[in-house]
Amino acid sequence: MIRLLSILTLFFFVLLSLYPFAWMFFSSFKTNKEIYQPSQMLPEEFDVQAYGMLLGGKFVDFTGSLWQSVLIATTQALLATLVSALAGFVLARYSFRAKAFLIGAALLIILIPRQALVVPVFEWFHWLGWTGNSFSLVLCGIASGLGVVFFSQSFRQLPVELMEISRLEGFSPLRSFLLVIPLFVPSMVTYFLLHFALCWQEHLLALLLLDDSSLTLPLALAKLSDVSHRAPESIGMAAATLSFLPIVFLFALFFRKMRTALSQLSLS
Repeated sequence: MIRLLSILTLFFFVLLSLYPFAWMFFSSFKTNKEIYQPSQMLPEEFDVQAYGMLLGGKFVDFTGSLWQSVLIATTQALLATLVSALAGFVLARYSFRAKAFLIGAALLIILIPRQALVVPVFEWFHWLGWTGNSFSLVLCGIASGLGVVFFSQSFRQLPVELMEISRLEGFSPLRSFLLVIPLFVPSMVTYFLLHFALCWQEHLLALLLLDDSSLTLPLALAKLSDVSHRAPESIGMAAATLSFLPIVFLFALFFRKMRTALSQLSLS
């Protein structure tokens, strides 16, 4: 009885979580009149005109913004994963004088709201002359306090024997890192996906650092909702649906590796 009740409760909350996404998807086929009636779930007629206008670039360059987001999110996530893994490995397996300070700095970066760092980051990049292109948005997300803490916890599970062998062989920290990194592929994939998702949805920094020729998807979606209401609401729903698909695809593709990494962290 308790098991059945747990399953029913879980099923209810799953449906509750999926409802907004289902409403968004079905709204991409609706007229404005139908969208303004939230109680109406299904459209009277499945019209794909919104997807045609969106992909045709009638109101916004959706395809260009999509590839721009893919490029920025993938590059930043790859670099952030590499840098965070290196930092986490050193903090977890080596002792040095500034270790406590660096761990505290990583935690402080997590605790400080991103909004409080936006203006200093913009002024710094403007002073360097790096605003207005994709490179600026990629660079400002490479250092991640969350990534450093995540990987430092992961590398604490590394068997002591492996580190002793690397020291006896005279391996440098970098070579020791390359030696053990195959054991932590699930952790690296997990953090890559988490960082990719965060970068994919980045709006505030993208708004300040990018120009009109290199808009990402969040900025393109914002342009569809201007005060003139030129674009039908269904186009915004279609754009939101398509922008959501890459995240779903990646998480579905690497779900097993993520589950492995998260279960290892929960046991540590």
